Amino acid sequence: MRRLKQWGMLLWVMILAMVFVQATGSYVAKELNRLEPTEHQSELYIQEKVVKQNVLKLTPREYYTVQIGSYPDITDGQEIVDALALLGYRVFVSDGPPYQLWLGCLGAAPDLKALPNEIIAIGSDIFVQKQILNQLNFQFPAEDTTQWQDVAVLIASLDVVIGHSLQMFQDYRYEACSVDNWNSMIHQVQEELALIASSGDRVLGYMKEEQSAGMLLDILTVINRYHESLGLIEEKQSTKVVLLAQSCLMELIDCYHDFIQQNSVNNE
Repeated sequence: MRRLKQWGMLLWVMILAMVFVQATGSYVAKELNRLEPTEHQSELYIQEKVVKQNVLKLTPREYYTVQIGSYPDITDGQEIVDALALLGYRVFVSDGPPYQLWLGCLGAAPDLKALPNEIIAIGSDIFVQKQILNQLNFQFPAEDTTQWQDVAVLIASLDVVIGHSLQMFQDYRYEACSVDNWNSMIHQVQEELALIASSGDRVLGYMKEEQSAGMLLDILTVINRYHESLGLIEEKQSTKVVLLAQSCLMELIDCYHDFIQQNSVNNE
């Protein structure tokens, strides 16, 4: 009898233990189920946002200018800039320091011996400076597709007209080409500039980013200035106005380069 009671007690303890384990397991399972959404939610927060990019590949090209001085402070070169301006020459001043004074913009290395004597008399350190255009590609985000694709077309068109301009300006002397050749080349570039100005005004009308819009406006302003300077070549037919137009082209290249550099998204 006593043995039966012992077996009964043991059986009862085992039943209680099984009930306890089952209850505990259910509780743990509930807690795990309750925590599961939180784990999924945290995974969502740590996911990286992938930004798709489009790239306008630009072909590097060489161009040349005549450097007539270089100064650690722009005020040191202001006398040369002013003196040449009085003679009718537009000097382009590079970003600095050092601030480099450039005159002309050509697709081939110029002959310094043929420079007008008045420039040689004023310049302090004259030599040919080679530059590289399109060292950066234009990389733009996939967002605002219409806007940035239109901007990319505008940049590509500018690249074409700069290339045609450098082909036209193989020399800074008006006598280097015939009148017919000058007129033919000038008209082609002016037509291209007019188309870019028209499409640029349209893009400017809906460009959202204020800084980009300001830089595009600078490009359109220089385009108009360059267009007018080309007309002066036909009218005046002199080396002085050829150099004036080339300096306007240098300004356009500078604005074009700055726009690409400031508005391209990071590729990393």
